[in-house]
Amino acid sequence: MENSQKKRKKVKDIFPPHQLSRDEKAGEEKEESIKIKHLKEIPERKIEETESEESITVITSPLKEKTLRKEKTGKRSKILVGVGLLFLSVIFYYLGFIILARAEVNITTKKIEIPFSGIVLIDKNVSSIDFSKAIIPGNLFIFKANESQEFSSTGHGKDERKAKGIITIYNNYSTSPQILVATTRFETPDNKIFRLDSRIVIPGATTKNGELIPSTIDVKVTADKPGPDYNIEACNLPDCKFTIPGFAGTSKFKDFYGVSTAPMAGGSLGSALLVTSEDLKNAEEVIMKKITNSIDQDLQNKIPPELKVFQEAKSGVNITKLSSDADLGDYREKFTVAAEAEIKVIAFNENYLIEYIQQAIEKDKDENYDYCQNPELEYLELKTDFDKGTLKISFKTNQVTCHKLSLDEIKRIIVNKDRKALDQIFQSNPGIEEVKIKLWPWWIRKVPNSLQKIKIFIDPHTK
Repeated sequence: MENSQKKRKKVKDIFPPHQLSRDEKAGEEKEESIKIKHLKEIPERKIEETESEESITVITSPLKEKTLRKEKTGKRSKILVGVGLLFLSVIFYYLGFIILARAEVNITTKKIEIPFSGIVLIDKNVSSIDFSKAIIPGNLFIFKANESQEFSSTGHGKDERKAKGIITIYNNYSTSPQILVATTRFETPDNKIFRLDSRIVIPGATTKNGELIPSTIDVKVTADKPGPDYNIEACNLPDCKFTIPGFAGTSKFKDFYGVSTAPMAGGSLGSALLVTSEDLKNAEEVIMKKITNSIDQDLQNKIPPELKVFQEAKSGVNITKLSSDADLGDYREKFTVAAEAEIKVIAFNENYLIEYIQQAIEKDKDENYDYCQNPELEYLELKTDFDKGTLKISFKTNQVTCHKLSLDEIKRIIVNKDRKALDQIFQSNPGIEEVKIKLWPWWIRKVPNSLQKIKIFIDPHTK
């Protein structure tokens, strides 16, 4: 009843009184009927239990137990989350500050430039530096190459060639020798003329038992005119012989004569390729370029890369031989040009020159500074003597020196220092120009305790 009254009170608070007065009775009757209906649906055991307020409490107890269980579960979850976060924090700290911690320090030192100029002699005849005489070792290379190539003729001309051959001349006239001048004519039975290529002396005949035994001599002859008509077969006794028209009308005409055992050949008429001056010129240019490329390839492949070579220290390609198997105007379809050449080169190791420079300026260098990079050399004048194998060089340079620092000492000083302490340490060092510090991971604020986790680079961009 109290619950019902409470419910009604709440309704009164919401609705106006005049509405409640009309419907109050009807509402009470409705409420009563609902209760009765509800009670009928509850099993007998539950109806008995609802006769007291305690029985109502028993009905709602499962809900409270569920709520209590949720509260306990929530507390347990919070405890687990807290423990997990603590564990992750420990792992995070261990990884970040112990395992992954790194420090990188890039130091730029203070520098001093020392100017220097001088003259040195590069000499192939020495093997070590002579500091007192300013002589350093050098190398003389001599590269040789030979090339040949076949070329095509481009000229055209009449192919008027004369037949050539050998005849045997008989002296059946006397025991005295007979002189015949060059171009002396010999005639075949069908009136074809061949001429001696050069002056000859026909030996005198001999006698035996009172009989004259003829002497002989083989000579070269050329047809009087070009053409294939003079390509004749062998002319031999008794049917054929060469007579000498110059002896016609004398007793010598019958007893001086010639025969041939082989055909005359080579005579021709027509158009043929011939070698022109342009052909020879172009062929020489091609072979020169080819042999120059061959020598340049040797220069690249056979001179060690640590040696320095100046263009002025190369002799240039010297052609020692240039030949062709054809002459200007030769009737040739193909001809070959060959060449031989050489080049001399003086080279040296630039590190020897740097060593000489550093030795020369040692007395002017501050003892707290050291050579930290190779000087940039400016070469002023070069004079070569390839016969002696020497190269004289005048030059000037600025040798850079850097303040000396100890890596191990710096590592020991900066261990476990924060950035403020690091700034004070590096600013107090007179040899340091600039410092860049990188700590990793980004959240750490101190240099790691382990020396192995510290990397120091001094003048990292200095060559």
